[in-house]
Amino acid sequence: MDIQNINALTQSAKSTRQKSTDDACPSQFQTYLDQFSGKSVQENAPKAQSPGNISNVQPIPFINITTPQQEMAEKVDSVLDLLDTYSQDLKNPNKTLKEIEPALLNMKQAAEKLYNEHQEGNSQELTQFISQLHMTASVEYFKFQRGDYI
Repeated sequence: MDIQNINALTQSAKSTRQKSTDDACPSQFQTYLDQFSGKSVQENAPKAQSPGNISNVQPIPFINITTPQQEMAEKVDSVLDLLDTYSQDLKNPNKTLKEIEPALLNMKQAAEKLYNEHQEGNSQELTQFISQLHMTASVEYFKFQRGDYI
């Protein structure tokens, strides 16, 4: 095989490609690109049609698929977070008892709701834990109302 022959073929292919890009109208993509970049489109270039209004695209709703165990774990976690917040508020010397009371009521109501919604089909350990969590929230509410923190 002759290397000079290969070089000649390569050169002719390059020149053919260059001629075809110089003579042809800009592609549809190039037309869009020019429109959005602020360049003027050539007069003789065909007008490209917009594929549609992008702002009319509707978002796909997110479907949260959770198991009953996951829901129960999230509820328990939220009550524990409320209990932790209440504990931090009691340690904070800048917080008054009047400011802490809404957090305590929220914690007590969340623990009662969790206790009432709890199904007996769950494990005994979880049932016992939720019962203890409800008891802790109730005792804290009682101690707060009795005036133990004054």
